[in-house]
Amino acid sequence: MLKTIVLFICTTLIATLLVCITSTQLVLADVQSFGLSISFTDRILATYKDILGLGPSLYLLITSGFLVGFILAKYAHQFIGGNRMAWYIAAGCTTFPLTMYLIQYIMGLTIIAAVRTSLGLFLATCCCIFAAWLFAWLTSATKVQLTTQGNHHEK
Repeated sequence: MLKTIVLFICTTLIATLLVCITSTQLVLADVQSFGLSISFTDRILATYKDILGLGPSLYLLITSGFLVGFILAKYAHQFIGGNRMAWYIAAGCTTFPLTMYLIQYIMGLTIIAAVRTSLGLFLATCCCIFAAWLFAWLTSATKVQLTTQGNHHEK
């Protein structure tokens, strides 16, 4: 259980970092489209500042969405069956856009500038899909390892 919690925290941190990096670069690309030159150093500094400024609140949003989505994926796999990995990937694919749409509907604003466009929302969702896949893969590898270890001790 503790290992699953640690893996959950790590994969949500990875999702947060990837979404922060992606959204910063999309915003900077948009700024660059106005003819402004942005150096590599400025890109790194802007990304660093976004991770510090946007990261904590984005982490809470991604974590809460993944928590609900992963619980639903676990029970869907348990009661409906099917591919466990597919359930978790579906959770990663849906939770971030749904969270953004709910915030936009309830509050009337988009808290991340990059997800105002279809491309930005798609890329941020891809980041969450990767993190959900990673969580499903790491937790399934843990289950196989524990099951195998348990069988060796019984012999």
